[in-house]
Amino acid sequence: MRRSGRKGIVGIEAAIVMIAFVIVASAFAFMVVNMGLTSTQRSKEAIQQGLKEASCPLTLDGSLLLRSEEENNISAIIIPLKTLGVKYVPMWTNETVVSIKIGTRVAIANIYAGINHTIDPTVMTFDDILTNVTSEGGHLYGWWTDLDLNVSGPPPDVNCTGAVLIVENDNGDDSLDFFEKGYLIIVLGTGDSARAIPRDNVLIEIRPEKSAPLTIEFVVPEAIPADAYVTVE
Repeated sequence: MRRSGRKGIVGIEAAIVMIAFVIVASAFAFMVVNMGLTSTQRSKEAIQQGLKEASCPLTLDGSLLLRSEEENNISAIIIPLKTLGVKYVPMWTNETVVSIKIGTRVAIANIYAGINHTIDPTVMTFDDILTNVTSEGGHLYGWWTDLDLNVSGPPPDVNCTGAVLIVENDNGDDSLDFFEKGYLIIVLGTGDSARAIPRDNVLIEIRPEKSAPLTIEFVVPEAIPADAYVTVE
């Protein structure tokens, strides 16, 4: 009986040790699995962020329009835009940069003045839109004033080159949504050095926050009639 009692105690001790090992092993396994899931989630987030920064959520939605006032002299560029693969793209001034380079004469780091919510492009001609945004009290006119430029009429020089986004089906926020269509209206200053002329290579970059820029590059056609619109594919 005494020997059997010892065997029972030894069996209970072994069972306790085994249970302890199982508990420790289970806790360690849970920790490993949890760390693996955390690493996987962080890797997924890193990949998504990398893809976001490597791709542009904006794309062209049609042909570019060049507006001339005088013969062989481009005064405005109209760029149709839509979102690509996302529900919306923030386009307010603190999150968006639009740069432009014209030939070897003009290079401006940021000409973006934001979204104009008062214009409905479905019921206005582009001539009316251009007049609206540049006339006294207009969106770009106010932007030039905020920049402390000497504005007493049309934009006087290259420094008054500006861009404003007009949104079709606008819901009033500062983003371009997937169901909206945008028109980036770029108005070039009136100085001779500010305008694009035939054979000029024009490079425009639209850079939303934390995304690759949409790069638009074209060559101004060799012959442009006065007071006309010319399309560029």
